[in-house]
Amino acid sequence: MGKIRARTDEELAARKQEILAAAKEQFMTMSYESITLATIAEKTSISRPSIYHYYDKKESVFVDLIIQEYREWGEQMGPLLERRCSQEQFCQTMTDILWGHEPLLKLLSLHLPIWDPSYDDSMLGHFANEILPFQDTLKEVVAFQFPDAGSKERTMFLIQFSVYCSSLYETKYLAQKPMDAARKIRSLDFIPPVKEICYDGLIKLSASLLSKE
Repeated sequence: MGKIRARTDEELAARKQEILAAAKEQFMTMSYESITLATIAEKTSISRPSIYHYYDKKESVFVDLIIQEYREWGEQMGPLLERRCSQEQFCQTMTDILWGHEPLLKLLSLHLPIWDPSYDDSMLGHFANEILPFQDTLKEVVAFQFPDAGSKERTMFLIQFSVYCSSLYETKYLAQKPMDAARKIRSLDFIPPVKEICYDGLIKLSASLLSKE
């Protein structure tokens, strides 16, 4: 009882959302390798066999989870399209947003098979199409906040920003313990909070956007 296949579009969307929520919860407490469609189904109202009506493989679940995180990120950048702010304010806002997306940072830090174009063209195409709104929003934000930057500088920033984001999870979590240890034994004169390191990195990345062509 209760584990019935969705029959309407609304039910289908609700079931998929339930699966994504379960996958997200497990991903933050388990390794990606140990998660399966079966373990995800155990955390939902969907039976193990029935979960295949919604997703044919684990990778498809995580593609949609990444897409969902990007959508939320894009929505949170909305205020940056409403008024101009200083470089410092821009970098602080972006840092705050990124810091609130731990699942996305962790996903971007993994060498998932979905990033391999030879793995599944349809999956990669689905991903590329669904994150276009986010990419367009990010481009608009950069163009709006840095109107004097040239197209080359904006493009380079977007590329470097993407690479930078893929390293933030390791900086935020994996580097925290050795930094805490260094702080405890006072082996360094000054050890800034990890979030401040992220902010400083964005300041340096965005510096090129302030120079006019």
